[in-house]
Amino acid sequence: MSKWKVLDTKEVLNTPFCRFRIDRCELPDGRIMPKYYVLDFTDWVNIVPVTENGEIVLIRQYRHGSGKSTLEIPGGALDARCDSSPQIAAVRELEEETGYTSDQVESLGVHYPNPALQSNQLHTFIAYQCKETMKQNLDPFEDISVELMSVEDVIQKVYSGEINHSLIVASLFLALRKFNLSPLPTK
Repeated sequence: MSKWKVLDTKEVLNTPFCRFRIDRCELPDGRIMPKYYVLDFTDWVNIVPVTENGEIVLIRQYRHGSGKSTLEIPGGALDARCDSSPQIAAVRELEEETGYTSDQVESLGVHYPNPALQSNQLHTFIAYQCKETMKQNLDPFEDISVELMSVEDVIQKVYSGEINHSLIVASLFLALRKFNLSPLPTK
């Protein structure tokens, strides 16, 4: 498939959090798409923290968009003021949200949260031998609790629907190969 040609862009909203724009595009066959809505976010990161005992460090937090508390792995947005790479951002989020640290961090891959409407990518990492070495350093409006769970219990929580944030599920799927596990349920 060929890339669409952007004929013009109208900015609808520009905040420090995101930019909302409308593009007018020409498709490869000459058709004109008069209004294509796009949200521009900075790239995001998340990290699957694994303790020395093989447990996953999870966080539980309220998500106002859904009106529910969710069970997740640590993550957030890249901050251009302090993050020189996605890995540095992931390590920062791990430390701030959980108080855990690791010297063994590996990339699991990059995917698009919603390529139909968003321009950003999600960078996923895994951290091994995590240890609690500090207190949480939460952002002013974060309220996060930390939970440790076996890999098997995390997988079961995905299948039961308790872990239901799609970006977290996708990132956990990427991590499964590191545990030599299949994503298939074991009924």
